Amino acid sequence: MDFNYSLFNITIVFCKKYNLKSIMLKKTPKLFYCPVPVEQRPLNEYLSLKGSIIFNLPTLNSKEFFKRNTFITSLILIFSLPITNYFYPITEFPIHFFLTNILIVTNSLVFLFTRIHLGWSYIEKRLLNPTVEYEESGWYDGQVWVKPIKILKQDRLICSYKVYPVLKRLKKIIVYLFTVSITIFLINFLF
Repeated sequence: MDFNYSLFNITIVFCKKYNLKSIMLKKTPKLFYCPVPVEQRPLNEYLSLKGSIIFNLPTLNSKEFFKRNTFITSLILIFSLPITNYFYPITEFPIHFFLTNILIVTNSLVFLFTRIHLGWSYIEKRLLNPTVEYEESGWYDGQVWVKPIKILKQDRLICSYKVYPVLKRLKKIIVYLFTVSITIFLINFLF
């Protein structure tokens, strides 16, 4: 039997998501035998990262991205407003108060998006690498599995069409936020 690796993994993910144990395949087909545990396979790591709440932020369309980013900014402001008000009371130093809050929000977002970028770049390296390093038992018994050509091509295709655009978008966001952060810092310093 000739199974397509991506179709097989999508079937497994779909069956696990909807708890369909009766049709879930128990083993990888012999043609694509993979000794790597399911959760450590690069494609499954990609699907897991894409499905997470924070790490899927750069994959959203502009409207959803703006909504979620506004929510995160609001959460940061809830914590930063009282702290900033302690150091720069709004009645005495309104400009410093607002500029410091903007600085806190932009720096927090820079750190958040840098962490997201690190996660996506890890997935990029795992997908592009022709070998997969894995541990079976967790006792640092690291082993290496060489990907078959078909799986390697599929992983590289996913990387070039799904991961690279996300990394490109993240780099633009980080540069923009860092520039805003530096500008706000300089303005705050001048006043």
